[in-house]
Amino acid sequence: MHYTAAMTTDTPLIGSQIERHAQVGSTNDMVRERARAGAAEGLAIIADEQTKGRGRLGRAWAAPPGGCLLLSALLRPTWLPPADSFLITMLAATALCEAAELAAPQLRARLKWPNDLLLPAAPQPNAPLRKAAGILCELAVERGQIAHVALGIGVNVSWHPQGVVDGRDLGAQATSLGAASGQPVDRERLLAALLTRLDARYAALRRGHRESLFAEWQGRLATLGQQVEVSIPGAGVLRGLAEGVDRNGSLILRGGDGQRHTITAGDVQA
Repeated sequence: MHYTAAMTTDTPLIGSQIERHAQVGSTNDMVRERARAGAAEGLAIIADEQTKGRGRLGRAWAAPPGGCLLLSALLRPTWLPPADSFLITMLAATALCEAAELAAPQLRARLKWPNDLLLPAAPQPNAPLRKAAGILCELAVERGQIAHVALGIGVNVSWHPQGVVDGRDLGAQATSLGAASGQPVDRERLLAALLTRLDARYAALRRGHRESLFAEWQGRLATLGQQVEVSIPGAGVLRGLAEGVDRNGSLILRGGDGQRHTITAGDVQA
């Protein structure tokens, strides 16, 4: 479902306090430091450039100054059992799709399992989908309870990635909101939309709206129904049909031999 709504910058919790920086090492590292120092939930740290940015599976995140939206938010979901922490990633991915569609209404945002934002490589019919953003959730658990979450999001806004990073040809795998829409996308408009949708999704999850969140997230997954290759850290590569996802966010893969695999972490390529 394509998300449309009147955009507002009213963010009662997430983004209630914002720090802006020209250059940082990592916005997630800064949020974790602020969390340990007692900062309130909802703090958002935004940078024009990161020198030590990282994504899922320990991969580097590098981009020129001002070309991306680099944001980390501090959450304290003490009400959420640690076993259900993937719901934070699920809500962030869904909110990111909604925000991209608010900032560039002509786009239809999808997801590569579990949380990479996929957009068309160019504003053309049947253009291939490529990665335009990533999400990294880092949580701290104390005495069996989630103490805090550093929710990091990096979005290619005007920068169209080029070059090779961690052995990946970014030009062949990545895109940006500007490239996908064929016109400039305002970074502040995207920021306002993202804070608003994150806040709304977080509040809904706290009220117990898990099933609707799961349905929205699942409906965005372009991975499902595809023949894929999944690189699993420390366990090699699995190939097969991405049949579905379970309520924990795990990918259900049917191998060529008919065996069913439940994958909790890995890098998927169609």
